[in-house]
Amino acid sequence: MSIAPEAVHSELSKRILVDGFDIVVDLQESRGSWMRDKRNGRDYLDFFSCFSSLPLGWNHPEMINRQGELTSAAINNISNSDLYTVEYADAVSTIGRIAQPVGMENMFFVAGGALAVENCLKAAMDWKYVGVNSSIEKTPDPAFDWGLDMARSNAISIGHFQESFHGRTGYTLSITCTDPMKTKRFSKHDWPRFPNPKIHFPLDRAESARLDVLEQEILNDVGASLDSENMAAVIIEPIQGEGGDNHFRDGFLRDLANLVQSNDALFIVDEVQSGVGATGKMWAHEHAGLSPDLVAFGKKMQICGFFAGDRLKMHDDNVLETSGRINSTWGGNLVDFVRGSIGLEVVEAERLVDNTAKRGVELIAGLEELADAPSSAVSQVRGKGTMCAFTLPTEAQRGQFRSACIDRGVFTLNSGRRSVRLRPNLALSSDEVDIALAAFSEASSFVSSQEIT
Repeated sequence: MSIAPEAVHSELSKRILVDGFDIVVDLQESRGSWMRDKRNGRDYLDFFSCFSSLPLGWNHPEMINRQGELTSAAINNISNSDLYTVEYADAVSTIGRIAQPVGMENMFFVAGGALAVENCLKAAMDWKYVGVNSSIEKTPDPAFDWGLDMARSNAISIGHFQESFHGRTGYTLSITCTDPMKTKRFSKHDWPRFPNPKIHFPLDRAESARLDVLEQEILNDVGASLDSENMAAVIIEPIQGEGGDNHFRDGFLRDLANLVQSNDALFIVDEVQSGVGATGKMWAHEHAGLSPDLVAFGKKMQICGFFAGDRLKMHDDNVLETSGRINSTWGGNLVDFVRGSIGLEVVEAERLVDNTAKRGVELIAGLEELADAPSSAVSQVRGKGTMCAFTLPTEAQRGQFRSACIDRGVFTLNSGRRSVRLRPNLALSSDEVDIALAAFSEASSFVSSQEIT
């Protein structure tokens, strides 16, 4: 390679916006939870894991042992939607055996988490359109009226929640509402947006009483919109990651699902970030005992797309069985399929979902102890599994905290306006939890010692 590690940032800056971490990742020497800087050989404990997308961490031995399979799949970028291979069939079978939610045998694949959500929305709109206009749709060979079709399609809406992040593609822009910089100036639909009844931790008696009232008000609003609007679906993240690692009570999620599904709409769960073991279960929605109609996946799965239940097939003309209604050239990427299936096999063999649940108990206990310390800068500890977060007093102090963590060799990630989210890989060890907690403690003390700005 012709570019020296020390020149990577400056060389990239000639052609792209370089606003990421000040590190040049060594793809050969990074191992497990440790990411190495190729410039100086320094190792960092990775509680970022590429926005929660590395299920096994860096260079897992099984990935190295099976790199021949990855290389074979990489030579030709095959269009999986129309040309089928043993590798593709093996990967889909593995996903179905290890990761498929109960009762969701139908799958769709694409490259990109936002496009996974985008196609959930398209599937829901198609389902609703046919249901509402079934008599028209069954008319033999009707003359296609573009204007009439547009009017009927635009009347269909998607309900969603404040502080949600579902992507930056066409339809997902209308249901993403975290940082305005990511959505402003682009055309969007004015779809129903509901308050998010996030838990203000700790969940004590007073907070439970507040949520009792707020959740019922929101459910009433959702019900009214289902009655008055042609709503195809309501979508929610079980844990709102970018919006602040916001958690909801299980009872609210169950009541929401029941309300939506009993009113001729689909219930969509966006698990692009929370899925594949991060919460100590394969899927975060399992904690609440939900049975969604559609589940969007990505990140730790390595391949993106959605699972769907048979409710999507209730009309003869549906996206799961009508050729070409939803599709893409590559239907995902074969290298991602192979990598993802190897990853799932390791997750199963090494019981990494159980490991994540155990490490999550240790991590949350340590963070709560840190939050209880005198003059601690850390508060509102929350999480399921190792999908954890906590809050700093101000946005500036959040920045100080994260910088102090990097100085101490730990990478973290922003969440919301004042929170830090932790996204380690599923193979995290107890010793690594202890190392991270020690760094967080030192960073908290550093922030508390600084003049508040």
